Amino acid sequence: MVPSKSNPGRILLVEDDANFQKLIASELEEQDYHTATASDLAEARHHLQETYSQIDLILSDLRLPDGSGDTLLAESRQLRPTPAFIALTAFGTIAQAVELLKAGADNFLTKPLDFEQLQICVERALEYRRLKMEFDASLNDAPEADFHGIIGTSPRMRTLIYEILKVAATREPILLLGESGTGKELAARAIHAESPVAANDFIPVNCAAIPAELIESELFGHEKGAFTGAHQKKPGLFQAAAAGSLFLDEIGELSLELQAKLLRALQEGTIRPVGASGEIATDARIIAATHRDLRRDAEEGRFREDLFYRLEALSIELPPLRERGSDIPLLARHLLERIGRSFDKEVGDFAPDVINAFRAYPFPGNIRELENIIKKMLVFSEPAQTLGRESLPPHLQRMLVGVRSETSEEAQRAQSFTIDPPLPTLESVKQRYIRHLIENLDGNKRKAADLAGIGRRTLYDILERGDET
Repeated sequence: MVPSKSNPGRILLVEDDANFQKLIASELEEQDYHTATASDLAEARHHLQETYSQIDLILSDLRLPDGSGDTLLAESRQLRPTPAFIALTAFGTIAQAVELLKAGADNFLTKPLDFEQLQICVERALEYRRLKMEFDASLNDAPEADFHGIIGTSPRMRTLIYEILKVAATREPILLLGESGTGKELAARAIHAESPVAANDFIPVNCAAIPAELIESELFGHEKGAFTGAHQKKPGLFQAAAAGSLFLDEIGELSLELQAKLLRALQEGTIRPVGASGEIATDARIIAATHRDLRRDAEEGRFREDLFYRLEALSIELPPLRERGSDIPLLARHLLERIGRSFDKEVGDFAPDVINAFRAYPFPGNIRELENIIKKMLVFSEPAQTLGRESLPPHLQRMLVGVRSETSEEAQRAQSFTIDPPLPTLESVKQRYIRHLIENLDGNKRKAADLAGIGRRTLYDILERGDET
């Protein structure tokens, strides 16, 4: 049963201090929560075995007479439906809180409890569980899932959406990782839309697109006369995003000096505008994103380690399109409809072999590349036309050489099917594929080797053999 106002939810309270247990249970009952209690791990397990399907939330101390609340958390994550989980401890640290959140806890509270904070955390945890259960139900009811513009029903996308729902409820900075074109800004907007600050502004900024000499002023603002051309005081994007979300895309492009100032803003909640003598408070929620390997950049001195670990504590990795092939038909048709509306053009559908080509192609440019391909196909098509293989770009058409289409015309020729032109050799396919990857990655051979799943020495060998022919 999903919690609602008429059914606020059933809570299992696991606490070995009898007086404290009674006090918390009394507070929860006053809020109309149905509360069961347990004094140790064994009693909690017994409750879950008997009534787990009726438990909406577990509120558990981490130090129990016969074990750890961590164990109860791990075991509860295997239950279906999965109850929410809030950990209680008198010895909490930030590192421990991060580990618990990564293990699946919804929140972490330290003793002595602030009962107003407890009430807020319980409400949020139950609301997140309700949203998750409703989303699961929607996936079963509908062939296409559209979560704030994020399209997909594959296991990787379900996991992504659950992670977005989880981190959205916190005020901690979030780091979005993934290749270019995987939809990191879309994910950032979804986090904002699901967060407590959704009613406030979402301010996106591409750190790579602002000149280095201007970005500090853009982010933190400046005082009048702070530099040549600063004719008046100007607030920065941190102030513009006050009480909302500031999305720092391509954060890996910031200078080390600016990274230090960003770290201070995250740790202290204050910023210093350029030319100012003092600091001002900021409550903007930071969502950062990058396609770079920040861990390696930190190890090699290109990114501050302290800032990396501050951001990485709550990070989400967006999957590349090639790892979610089952989503491609849904995503391609969604993009076709959306692009058709922007072009004010009636759209048809994709021929089956076009979908097959999409699913076979590795898409080094991910969703952005798929979108651009569909735009080009639609521009050169007639209204309501079925988009066949002739609409595809040449490199995708070549993937279909010798592949029998599912159209009735080609089905009639199936028995006398011949390949014209002849199939290319495996070696030439390798060379064309590698060169295509390099071209689409702006000449980055290391990234091309990673995408192809081969070593750089192997990549160079393939290229050298191609040059010899």
